[in-house]
Amino acid sequence: MTFLNVILLGGMAAAAIPVLLHFFNRSRPRVVQWGAMHLLDAAFQAHTRRLKFERWLLLLVRCLIPVLLALCMARPVLTGMRALLGGAKTSLVILLDDSYSMSAGAGATSNFAQAKEAAGKLIEQAGSGSDVAVVLMGGTPRQLLEAPTLDTVRVTKALTKLEANFGAANFPEALELAANVAAQMQHGLKECIVISDFQKVSFSEGEAAARGRALQAMKRLPVPPRLTFFHVGVEARDNVAVESLDLPKLALGVNQPLQVRATVRNFGERAWPDLRVYFQADGRERGAQQIALAAGEQRQVLFTHTFDTAGFHTLEVTADADALKADNSLAAVVGVWDKLPALLVNGDPSNEPLKGETDYLDLALSPAMKSAGGSDLILTRVVLPGELTPEVIARARVVVLANVRQLTDTQVRALAEFVANGGGLLVFPGNRINTDWYQRTLRAAGLLPLPFNTLAGGLEDGKPRAKIVVQPFTHPALELFNDARNGNLADAEMKLWFQLGTRQEQNDAGLSILAQLSTADPFLVEKKNGEGRIIQCAVPCDADWGNLPVRPVFVPLMQRLVVYLASQAQPPRNVEVGRPLAAFVSRAHVGRKAHFTVPDGERHEIEITGRGALGYVEFVKTTRPGTYTLAGPDGGATPFVVSAPRGESDLRQLTEPERKALAESLNGTLLGSVADYQQMDKDRRFGREAWKPLLWAVLFLCFSELVLVQWFTRQKGGKP
Repeated sequence: MTFLNVILLGGMAAAAIPVLLHFFNRSRPRVVQWGAMHLLDAAFQAHTRRLKFERWLLLLVRCLIPVLLALCMARPVLTGMRALLGGAKTSLVILLDDSYSMSAGAGATSNFAQAKEAAGKLIEQAGSGSDVAVVLMGGTPRQLLEAPTLDTVRVTKALTKLEANFGAANFPEALELAANVAAQMQHGLKECIVISDFQKVSFSEGEAAARGRALQAMKRLPVPPRLTFFHVGVEARDNVAVESLDLPKLALGVNQPLQVRATVRNFGERAWPDLRVYFQADGRERGAQQIALAAGEQRQVLFTHTFDTAGFHTLEVTADADALKADNSLAAVVGVWDKLPALLVNGDPSNEPLKGETDYLDLALSPAMKSAGGSDLILTRVVLPGELTPEVIARARVVVLANVRQLTDTQVRALAEFVANGGGLLVFPGNRINTDWYQRTLRAAGLLPLPFNTLAGGLEDGKPRAKIVVQPFTHPALELFNDARNGNLADAEMKLWFQLGTRQEQNDAGLSILAQLSTADPFLVEKKNGEGRIIQCAVPCDADWGNLPVRPVFVPLMQRLVVYLASQAQPPRNVEVGRPLAAFVSRAHVGRKAHFTVPDGERHEIEITGRGALGYVEFVKTTRPGTYTLAGPDGGATPFVVSAPRGESDLRQLTEPERKALAESLNGTLLGSVADYQQMDKDRRFGREAWKPLLWAVLFLCFSELVLVQWFTRQKGGKP
């Protein structure tokens, strides 16, 4: 125990006053000889003992009153646990919310600036000898420094330079990381403080289970940290965001119109009657529109553009709105192709026109070139099964197997690598295929979604026929046919078709049935393998089993299927903050260096590794939104776009009762200011002032003294 006013302990000397008064006022009885006194001696002795007890009890109470009053005025502080708590040293882990919603506000008044200031004060209070770690919650949780440190000055300097992240707050993973960090720290007393604006989307009920698992990981530590929640900043009410860009899902050709549909949402309570929305392509403004956006309203803005050169192009839609710039614009990369190479493997060639297995398909994929020497997006090459080599496969983006009886093991391995690395495979049956081999070898290699089972229908007259069921299509390759003006799939009639798989096999979670026949048999099925996709058809691509190849809808259907498969051949170039960027390059570049340039101009060198028949390069440091550029060993540069997630655009925060409920669910304490934490920490580590209970004890003793005096007086029938 210590005292804040030690000098006032001298008042305890007042306890001598009742003692002195007791001795001065002691009665001095006279001795009178009386012969019958021995008869009263027993009663006198009992009465004397009772009087002594009463006097000593009153003396004790009267002495305690000035002693306790002096202690009360000296303001004692209980510090009996100080040695257990390590001499006030602590291990402090701060979970700092650096998500982009914390940028709300301006400059020094932003929520993030207030959070950094609060974190700095808490670190300063931790004191010399305490070890400190800061875990950042935005995007992928990580430590501010590489490890906990005793150098609080270094942590404070790093905090000063820190800028808000552009990822969403990930509290459950940050809490798990904090538990791992706390386990490495040296002091027995461990504190974990969460500093955040407590945005609703980051602390939703949907993540309650994940938060609970993180809390259990913290409780399993030998000394679990004490969890404290600290709310900073104010809730911003105005925010407009470009929420999404609806881009073509299929590959785009040179001079082909591109429609960009941007969704703009007002998350605030203020209306924008004349909001300007701009469209840029390759850094140049290409269009602008003015819209009215009411509070809480969402609207779409449509821009159209054509690119006259092949390659990867950037486009961006920007709303001239509020000060939270991270979500005022949204950018993307689109690929524009001069040619998409498709390799057609003809399993039943013929010298007669339109009698070969791939003749109709070749004509459908390149109609302009075949008819008038024009130019098509898809560049076809027809080969025989024996000409299907790994080198030929590597030069294609899509491979089509048309009535191919079977392939060699080397060809199957090359196809499997091709698909796994992002290539597309389209499989058509026919009268020549070896169904046992397709099931035993091709499906075992992951290159056939379903087995070719029995044949249905028949070529003879009177046999049942099947049509493609027209329904609302959701698949990118088929949604074009939701508009009948683009062709009616039901116009085609199938005389003979394969029944694909069993009902159980058709229910495979990784399988998609794109279209069905009127007999309820699958017509087109799709399955993913690695980075690529396989589409399987129930009928051939020639006219032997039906009239599909001679119907007008055959051309757009085949083009959509091939373009869709070609569009999936590369890893995505538009990702959110924290997601890796990846690209395939020539296998010849394996072992050489590629360079990624980040938005601020810094260059990072990355080694190219091998992945199947291709080279592969990956970059993971995507902490800021913007355009990233990959420069390969051959000097070519391709762009990527990293965007901030739009979930953080809704700036609503948990209410005070909701924050309290969150803290209670995690066995934590909710505080409103650094001063509140300082007082709580002072009580925890240095003790609690005890003058209030002492004052109540003084009042109780005064009352007790009064009651005792009156009681003893009544017992004697006189005055003390």
